Amino acid sequence: MMDPFKKLTAVPFVLGLLLLTACSSANLSSGSRNTPEWVKSRPVSRDHYIGIGMASMEANNYLKIAKKNALADLVSEISVTISGNSVLHQLEDNGGFREEFESYTRTSIKDQLEGYELVDSYTADDNYWVYYRLSIDKYQRLKREKLEKAKELAKDFYQKAQEAQESREIHNALNYYVKAFQAIQPHLDQDLSIFLLNKGGVNLGNAIYQNIQEIFSSIEVRPGRDVFKVKALSGNNEPVRATISYQNAEKTYPVSGLPFTFSFPKLNRSHTEEVQSNPSGQIVCNIAEMAPKGQQQRIRAALNTEVYFGKKSEGNILHKLFSLNSSIPYGYLTIQVSELQAYFEAHEQAFGQTESNKPVTKLFRNQLTENFFSLVNDPSNADVIVKVSANTTKGKKMEKYDLYTAWLNCSIRVINARTQAEVYSTGLQNIKGMKTGSYQLAAMDAREKAKKQIKQKIIPELRKIKF
Repeated sequence: MMDPFKKLTAVPFVLGLLLLTACSSANLSSGSRNTPEWVKSRPVSRDHYIGIGMASMEANNYLKIAKKNALADLVSEISVTISGNSVLHQLEDNGGFREEFESYTRTSIKDQLEGYELVDSYTADDNYWVYYRLSIDKYQRLKREKLEKAKELAKDFYQKAQEAQESREIHNALNYYVKAFQAIQPHLDQDLSIFLLNKGGVNLGNAIYQNIQEIFSSIEVRPGRDVFKVKALSGNNEPVRATISYQNAEKTYPVSGLPFTFSFPKLNRSHTEEVQSNPSGQIVCNIAEMAPKGQQQRIRAALNTEVYFGKKSEGNILHKLFSLNSSIPYGYLTIQVSELQAYFEAHEQAFGQTESNKPVTKLFRNQLTENFFSLVNDPSNADVIVKVSANTTKGKKMEKYDLYTAWLNCSIRVINARTQAEVYSTGLQNIKGMKTGSYQLAAMDAREKAKKQIKQKIIPELRKIKF
């Protein structure tokens, strides 16, 4: 029988031995152990996707960086194979869409990745290594489950879109088709076949794409006139309008609620107008008067697809898909804009003297004739009288820097020549010009600033006036 005292003395020894072993193991895992094989040579597995990532431990978030790199490495092992039944095979890929889609798919896989596991980690020379893996069987099972859920959701939206299209609710139909497409967007490379009671087998990707194209090709933009004659700033102009219609089973119906954009396709002008077709299918253009005067111009009316597909961006697959062809509905309205006849009266002073060249009046005249008026020399022939007054005064001179200051105050009045009623009046006050060299140069600087204000403030205000 063992001495009880010897038993007691043996306990601390055993505990110490266990503690020493534990400390030794901890030191190995923190970096003192030999470099693991998976760091020396990348593992190969038939059952798992492998991801190895490394980050410098000098970074505050090196754990996250290493994990991110490992998962990106893991995703690179997952092949993206486009099914023979995929909608992507329908496209003439002039825009590199398939390549862009594969890039989008890899990003989508990385963002939605789940089921992976940490195998090991290792530190050495201030670097942190991490090893993740994902079961191939598990990944394929999760992928199938996601695909089935996406198809069920898309099927519901697709059927609602079909009902709306049959009822000629085209705006709602497009919205539902887009929602159906968004549901299956991460799976466009897959076979998206489903069964419908009234149609049998249907490939959702192909069907949604074809139905949207069918709607686009059935929408017509019909101008109200061959040529619209418009007079600038006139309140008696006939509305510049078009009718939006949808052809179905050899019948044509007006379409309400569709978003359209008016623009000047052949002019260096950024002016556009967003409108929506009314219950009679009509859209009315209010920017026709912005066209150059005296010659025929065309205004483009095109379906505003950004309402459905969103704005163009790198990750917007839907926008990219439907920009590969020219099937987006559009039409042209031809207009001819004539000017109002304007007579100018001007009074300008600069530094206490009458300004014979009238440079401020020239600023107003150039902008107004470009946008609204043609000039006449006889007020009896004018539709409007434009009265401009301006005064430029000297400000301080900074001798040390040879810097001069000038102040400009000016005003404009627009009068209906027939009724003599003032229809518009405004002023630009205390516009400061500063230049080295002379007061004249400072005055030129003030006029340049006035020119910007005329464009940004006065011209838009004048557009709202009707004679």
